[in-house]
Amino acid sequence: MKTTLVYPYKKKMFTGCNPPVSLLYLAAALQRAGQDVSVIDIDEDDRSYAEVLEHIKSESPDLVGVPLYTLALDEGYNFVQFMAKESHPWKLLLGGPHVSVSTDAVMKEFESCDFILRGEAENSIVELTEFLEKGKDLSHVKGLTFRKNGSVINNPEINKQIELNELAFPARDLLKSAYEKNTYWRLGHRGTTDFIITSRGCPYNCNFCFRLARKFRKRSPENIVAELKELKSRGIENVHIMDDLFVWNKPHFFEVVNLIKKEKLNMKFKVRARVNFIDEEMLRAMKEIGVKSVVYGIESGSQIILDAMNKKTTVEMNYRAIRITKQAGLECYGDLFLGYPGETLETIKETERLLLKAKPTAINLSVMYPIPGTHVYDEAKKQGTLRDDWDIHGRKAWIKLPWIESTDELNAIRKRVVKKYLRNPIVFFNGIRATFCKLDWRQFKVLMFYVLKQKEF
Repeated sequence: MKTTLVYPYKKKMFTGCNPPVSLLYLAAALQRAGQDVSVIDIDEDDRSYAEVLEHIKSESPDLVGVPLYTLALDEGYNFVQFMAKESHPWKLLLGGPHVSVSTDAVMKEFESCDFILRGEAENSIVELTEFLEKGKDLSHVKGLTFRKNGSVINNPEINKQIELNELAFPARDLLKSAYEKNTYWRLGHRGTTDFIITSRGCPYNCNFCFRLARKFRKRSPENIVAELKELKSRGIENVHIMDDLFVWNKPHFFEVVNLIKKEKLNMKFKVRARVNFIDEEMLRAMKEIGVKSVVYGIESGSQIILDAMNKKTTVEMNYRAIRITKQAGLECYGDLFLGYPGETLETIKETERLLLKAKPTAINLSVMYPIPGTHVYDEAKKQGTLRDDWDIHGRKAWIKLPWIESTDELNAIRKRVVKKYLRNPIVFFNGIRATFCKLDWRQFKVLMFYVLKQKEF
């Protein structure tokens, strides 16, 4: 049986392009089970839907898998509809975070969908393909939703968490040509950049965060370093460690650090961390192994908003993390957003004040759009403050605040805050040093193209 997994979302931005690692994990699970599998990424050669469809046809698959994401639900729908314009011999499988919380709606709106896999699917996708190949009763596949005799059947949930050390490493060999073309890169790193995930789940319960699985699990230091060695053998020297909890357990963190030193990997890293788990000792160790930058989920400069989010951090922790990271000689990036319930012009001023005083190297400031399955989404729905909702036509859910009538107002404030931050001379200089001074020629062209497209700055 042949399975083709497709990533139809354009990831390429002026800041770079990530490989579809989630699909590569699924593909690796199928490979290990002896199944025939291929992976298609639309960003390779900047393909159109028509080119992707022709590639799918050339693979002659029995099953085509596509992930669905809430933030790009309309894009996923458009691609599926494009495939459905003509009849095909394959069955369609949908997965990803969105289908796990909006299963019934997806089965209703995506009429060409045959199967949905809910939750972490590395094991269930192997089961599904084996059951299909042998003509076995699909009602025994945990986490599967499927159509039968005009009805939609939801099998019981997966009740066993995946042990991360047991997973095969992402099947990057299935996108060999994309890697060879340097499709995957990040601003500030010359050459190909890849990323790894060292844990899943989270012991925290931030009200805005969605997790497919809540239970926190981490990979062993040996397992993490083994994947890094594999990346190194492929000629990849830039790696982003994408999970926030890489530094959660200090002894575990130092085991990883010491193994990296022992293997003399000589790689460049960008890591994510929570502000309440970082200290000077850890930052010094990061720098010694090649970490160049740290990303923090700062979220807000207001304690009122941080508490409302159930973030379990303080504004002082935010200031301290930024300060000691820069003192350690590392770049410091911050993720923040505006529009959480309780947000006011005064709390936004507190966030602006933090940015101008602490001066992180770069920021990603956005407007909050609540995701189904999160506490903030459910509460807004109960309280009647949820406006619009996610749909296949591109609408986004947002939360009505007493002093705004639309997200346009919040976006205007966001732009003003970002401009004020970028016009600070120290921030501007640090930004130039962290980006332009590290660009290769191809990245420089992409960035210039983006800058020239902007009508206002």
